Amino acid sequence: MNRCSGCGYDMPRAWAECRKCGAPVPATAPVGTSLAETLSALASAPPPPPVPLPGTRPQIEPRGRAEAGYGAPDDALLPGAAPRDIGPDTLLPREQLARDPVITVAPPARGSRSGIEARTFVIGAIVVVCIVGAAFSLFRHGSHHTPPAPTILAPQAASAGIPTSLSAVVRIAAESSRHTALSAVIAVASANDAPITITQLASAQPSFQWVTGDQPSTTNTIISVASATGAVQIAVSGTNREICAYGRWSPAAGSTYVTMDHVTTCNADTAPATGWSAIAGGSNQDLPDENGN
Repeated sequence: MNRCSGCGYDMPRAWAECRKCGAPVPATAPVGTSLAETLSALASAPPPPPVPLPGTRPQIEPRGRAEAGYGAPDDALLPGAAPRDIGPDTLLPREQLARDPVITVAPPARGSRSGIEARTFVIGAIVVVCIVGAAFSLFRHGSHHTPPAPTILAPQAASAGIPTSLSAVVRIAAESSRHTALSAVIAVASANDAPITITQLASAQPSFQWVTGDQPSTTNTIISVASATGAVQIAVSGTNREICAYGRWSPAAGSTYVTMDHVTTCNADTAPATGWSAIAGGSNQDLPDENGN
């Protein structure tokens, strides 16, 4: 029997090469060689390469540089063990690691510009629908809303207490302005036989804005004035533009008053024909009445 110099396998002498690893069989000593010469030849022969252990990977290709340190051949704990790579031990056979594919997790794709534009379009469409719906709702309710008809309020004496509602405050303020404006009208008319003018009234009471009877009063500092048959009429609007306080003066009848609510246009030309009373209303802090009482 001969021992293979490549893998150490015991093979018959008739083999010219090792049928396990393919290594050539060295020439054997010729018959008749002495034992001493045979032993000398075996001692000078190179040692056989280490046989890989089961489960290890033989090093096929030599490395290009000398290895040292952890994982180098000189660090192997067992003869013939393959060098170990530097890194964590996964406890899996190297053959399985070589067969397993590498799994790469791709980062999530970012939203494209077309997707962002689509979302923007949808949000814009929702906003437009909401606006149109709200406008339609307001228009529908507004179109069916019928304002109340103008109403003549019952005359009341000058107030001495604290008003109990906003409408009462607006009415008292409008009637107080009417009292002051009508006092100016009486003063100008008594001093002139000719019809009074807006300029004369503005000079007599510059704290008010005087307008002709066809123009409306929109607050209690704008006074609409018109000349009626033998009389002068004025109209003063409340700050809510619904209450209108009318006043009339003539040399024969003196001063009369009427106050209306839910009026759409407050001017002297559209003063009512009924509902007039000698009760001026307003606040008890007003000046004495136009006749000096």
